[in-house]
Amino acid sequence: MEDYQGVFLERHKDTETLCQSKRKVAAMHFGGVTIECLLKAMIFATLPKNATQEWKTDSNNPGHTITNPGHSFIDALKRHNRLYYRVQQFPEVQKWINEVENPSQHFIDMRYCCSEPDDTNYKRWLHAYKSLIGWLEKQATQL
Repeated sequence: MEDYQGVFLERHKDTETLCQSKRKVAAMHFGGVTIECLLKAMIFATLPKNATQEWKTDSNNPGHTITNPGHSFIDALKRHNRLYYRVQQFPEVQKWINEVENPSQHFIDMRYCCSEPDDTNYKRWLHAYKSLIGWLEKQATQL
């Protein structure tokens, strides 16, 4: 069973360390993983009390119908109706989501990238990442 909240906290620390070390590509990759884990933790927090915190698959019925959204932020948001609705109300949040998920390519694919982004693009990504983390954490306390 995945502990998305715990993994979110660990990847967040990793991302901060990478940012401080000026490891831009790695920070952008891990930053995406950090957001992915936070979104998945927020989804699991909405599951019924009697449900198992596992994804629904053809061979696994955990007591709910939510399937794993993979690495897609939008697919994750669509599995959390109230959060998805809130995101739709804030164009700035939508921009942050897009920037963190696809800074120059999809964050998962950045693990194979060896060209560092320029300072302007990296600073834009870092602002979006930090803003999105803060916004999502606030939503987690209100939903």
